[in-house]
This record gives sequence, C-alpha cells and structure tokens, in this order.
Amino acid sequence: MTRFGHGAFRLAPAVLLAAACAASPGAAGGDASAGPLVVDPGTFAALPAGSPSPRVSRAMGGHRGPRIALLSPGHDAVLRAGDPVALYAEFLPAADGTAPDMETVGVRVRKGPRGKDLTEWMKPYVAGTALRVPAVDFLGYAGEFWFELDVLDERGRMGEVAFRVTFRIELRDALRRDGGM
Repeated sequence: MTRFGHGAFRLAPAVLLAAACAASPGAAGGDASAGPLVVDPGTFAALPAGSPSPRVSRAMGGHRGPRIALLSPGHDAVLRAGDPVALYAEFLPAADGTAPDMETVGVRVRKGPRGKDLTEWMKPYVAGTALRVPAVDFLGYAGEFWFELDVLDERGRMGEVAFRVTFRIELRDALRRDGGM
C-alpha cells in the first residue's frame, strides 16, 4: 500500500482545480482574455516591518468580517520554479450575513521583507464575489512567496487570509539549463 503525506492530499485538489480553471478560463468569471499575470520579484520593494500588511488591522474587526475561501493554490502549496500558479478565492459574507464589498479587495505578495501590492493588476480577475486568476507567473524565481488577500464588508469590517506558495528548483531542471547531464 502506498503512503502519501498530508501535503499530497492538500495539493491534489488544488492541482485539479487549477487544471479545470486552465481548461475553461472564462467559464467561472474573471477576464479570460487578460491571460497570465506576470510578476517580477526583482521589482519588489521593502515593506514596513511589523504587520504583515499595511491594510490589515485587528482593530477594524478582522475576525468578524467577511470570510475568504482559498480554493487554489491552497495553503502551503509547493510548486516547481517556473510553473505558473492559479489563484482562486471566493469572498463569503460575514457570520451575520453582511456581504463583502468587492471594490475593496486587496492582494499583496511578498518574498521575505520585500513585496508588491497587486491589487490594481488583479481587478480584471474579480467577478461577482470571486477572484479567479488563471495563471500568475513569477518568471522562474524560487523560494517562498506569501500572498495576502483581504476585503472589507459593507459595514467596514475586514476579512483576511494569508498563504504561502513555495517554488522549488529541481536538480534535473537546473542541470538541463546549465548544459549538464
């Protein structure tokens, strides 16, 4: 009997969802004609120390605001460097039924202490109460990237989610690029 680690079960639905989104990019909302979003981590700027995001504030009632269901890539996803990542999240009403205000969706990505606000770039991919980006390409960069999504509800309370995507370079790919084996 084959044993799989817990990560295999977490990653499998994300891979299936990413494949489904790639097969029909415009079927579920978002701008399919926008194509892949290319992000160059070389342009990341230093972010302020302390809070993971300048927008996220517990004083604003972040724990009572809208909920964000991250469907792809999943928390702590591990991908091969150079592979694009599909980003799919649904913004759900707060526990009291207050709807999320989709005009306030915020998206940031960071690598270490440096990052970039992608909110303006993500607007074409917002449809209804979902964010569907068919592919985000990090130009082959390896390492851990932290994504932060947040949204306010109609009463001004914040909902947030942060997740990590790790891009790894496989030895055989590195050797192929260098002309080795």
